[in-house]
Amino acid sequence: MTELHSGQDTALTEFLHDGLEQDVYPGAVAAVGTTTGINHVSVVGSRNPNREKPMQRTTRFDAASLTKPVVTTTVALSLVEDGQITLSDTLAEHLPALNGYSRGDRTLQSLLTHSSGFQPYGFDESWDSVDAALAGLQDISIVEAPSVSRFKYSCLNFIYLAAALRGATGESLSNLAEKYVFDRIGMKDSELGPLTDVSNIAATYDHQYRNQILRGDVHDPLGWAMNGESGNAGLFTTVDDLAAFAQAYLKPGKVLSAAMLKRLQADWLPKLETPMSLGWRLAHETYPAPNWSESGLGHTGYTGTSLWLNHESGQFAILLTNQVYDGKETGLIRLREQFHAMVAANKFE
Repeated sequence: MTELHSGQDTALTEFLHDGLEQDVYPGAVAAVGTTTGINHVSVVGSRNPNREKPMQRTTRFDAASLTKPVVTTTVALSLVEDGQITLSDTLAEHLPALNGYSRGDRTLQSLLTHSSGFQPYGFDESWDSVDAALAGLQDISIVEAPSVSRFKYSCLNFIYLAAALRGATGESLSNLAEKYVFDRIGMKDSELGPLTDVSNIAATYDHQYRNQILRGDVHDPLGWAMNGESGNAGLFTTVDDLAAFAQAYLKPGKVLSAAMLKRLQADWLPKLETPMSLGWRLAHETYPAPNWSESGLGHTGYTGTSLWLNHESGQFAILLTNQVYDGKETGLIRLREQFHAMVAANKFE
């Protein structure tokens, strides 16, 4: 049995330990809090099973698709509030090379709501840079449906959104993330990979392309090829930095205006079956849990990470794991639902 870390909340730690015993993940760090800060935090397991390195509260995780709301969406909405872009802008307005392509007519709003009609993913192992990836994508057909006719989650929406943000500002996504997210909020241990300091990283494992343990290299293939500039993945962060981010989204004015935060809690695809905010998923059916507010904002990451906000109760829930080290079919979806149901019911109080 894994020893409980001293000073931790026993109920939350025991819950995470159950997941460890069931081989859901090699290790995990979780935090539950409100606008006033973290109320409970727990750490279990190993950050690198191959080296028998224990997980720590300060361990940095490859957050995978949490990059979408935390970095790319927040940068985009900040640029909207700064008057540098509008959500009705088309891709071609910021990426002239897309003039004459159907994807060039897609609005930034359709990208943020995954209603562009793009296919879910596209990748070739020969792509080794931002330019190579964008050129490769331009050479293939990615449009599957008319814009705003359906919801279909697609990483390509955020590949092109990040490209548009670079085109609109002349800055890298990494610089924009520092300016509009990390520095504003005080996320001192967060950055877009690849990382140079890999001393305290939750290791992942690429089972498809590289067949090796990854420590500080972006797990997502497009994020890896594009050196962390892909917009769909690439964020490395800690539980405390994400808690600071969550509080900033729960308290108006810290990173976005009160009006913008209010609009984010509304369904931006009211005519479609799946509710969607801008860059964030909305609570729906049992996602993240049936007792979670329907205006709750959240997202998950392929590597085994998740962040959910409940503006009605002022709560946030963070669950960071390195599940992908052992593959994907380990039961994390069920454990996440349990976790969020317990948070909403204040079972960790």
